[in-house]
Amino acid sequence: MKRILIALVACICIVSVGCAGGAKKPADLPKLNPTTIKIVYDDGTPVDNAQVALRLAKSTGGRVWNLTGVTDATGSLTLKTDGQWDGAPVGSYQVMVTKEVGETAPTDDASVPSVKRYVAKKYNDPNASGLTVEIVEGSNTFELKVGEKVEEEVAVAN
Repeated sequence: MKRILIALVACICIVSVGCAGGAKKPADLPKLNPTTIKIVYDDGTPVDNAQVALRLAKSTGGRVWNLTGVTDATGSLTLKTDGQWDGAPVGSYQVMVTKEVGETAPTDDASVPSVKRYVAKKYNDPNASGLTVEIVEGSNTFELKVGEKVEEEVAVAN
């Protein structure tokens, strides 16, 4: 009977923690505004599986929140703050976009790992990308172009 009671209490504790809704929002988390970003090449083709990150255009000296997302097959993403909460705080941001895919190339002896870049390197630099967004109160939707599709081999250190 004692074992059954202990097991029952353990189950209740596990269910309670599991239903708590994940990580608790920090007290200093600002209001988050729903933000959708679509990444396309100049010809309008969506860029799928691209990593997107935003950085404040000017430092406020306060806490820095990580604003990121990965595009789906349509080139769209819902921006998340610190990877957990949908939306972004109001502000002016520089945008970085990266799409690099690990691949293997056959050789005489074995496969050699390599990485292929599908978005020009400049878009991974917030100062060179030229991409910016202004998050305002309420819903935000942006479509950003990342030039022509590239297929560049990137050196991989062994």
